[in-house]
Amino acid sequence: MHEFAEADYCYGVGPIRLRMLHVDWSRPVPHEGDTWFGVRAVVVDGSGRSGEVREMLIRAGRMPVPPACKRPRLRVLRSTPV
Repeated sequence: MHEFAEADYCYGVGPIRLRMLHVDWSRPVPHEGDTWFGVRAVVVDGSGRSGEVREMLIRAGRMPVPPACKRPRLRVLRSTPV
């Protein structure tokens, strides 16, 4: 869960608390002289209850660090003497 100030997301009034569903990391959006990312998230109220799903822009500098790309581990098969 992440909380953003009114100045860090478009468009709304007051701070907002979100549970991120999807961030479009591959398409930064230039807006108001800054870089933003498109986000799909669930709004969470003060008591922790989930509300509506919203799509919005969030300022890149306020975004949480994106998750690292996970690579599958390759197993090295070693032959054993018989």
